[in-house]
Amino acid sequence: MTGLAAFGTRLAVDLVAVGVLVFGAYRRGDASRDFPFTCVMLNVVTFALVWSMHQATLDLGLGLGLFAIFGILRYRTEALGVRDLTYLFVAIGLAVINGLDPEHLAMEEWGALNAACVVGAVAFDRRRGNARGRRVVVTYDRLELLHPAARAELLGDLHHRLGLRCASVEVRGVDLLRDTATLHVVLATEEER
Repeated sequence: MTGLAAFGTRLAVDLVAVGVLVFGAYRRGDASRDFPFTCVMLNVVTFALVWSMHQATLDLGLGLGLFAIFGILRYRTEALGVRDLTYLFVAIGLAVINGLDPEHLAMEEWGALNAACVVGAVAFDRRRGNARGRRVVVTYDRLELLHPAARAELLGDLHHRLGLRCASVEVRGVDLLRDTATLHVVLATEEER
């Protein structure tokens, strides 16, 4: 396979794999619109970096340095949940697998690694069937209900105001000047309602 054909094949497989990962596994359980863009673009850029370094001789330190850059990005942005970080890591991993020099990875191994990553995410992320549903961010004004002893009353008030049953709530920030709090509310799934 020529260099251009190998590049096109690898890029096409990478885009299909990350597309299935993001839109087939991640998006089925989350309404976030920003994360798919981030995940796909991080994948494409990582693929481009890895592919462009085929002719360069890299040592382990430079390779680890590239991943350290991604780690720094984690601390400079909004805190992500474990699920989001896992999907980002899988997207980066797919880009590295698909961007490797075709001479270093047999076609069967390459296909198996892509399939394992994507099928694993689709099969094991049972977001739509478990007790955790869609997450929403709410600015809340009744600070007296944030006390752990008032958890049931807080959930009841959120249910009354939102018109949706809430499975859980997490306080993410409090603004005492405005007497408001930022809550991450996990809505109950259809089975729980």
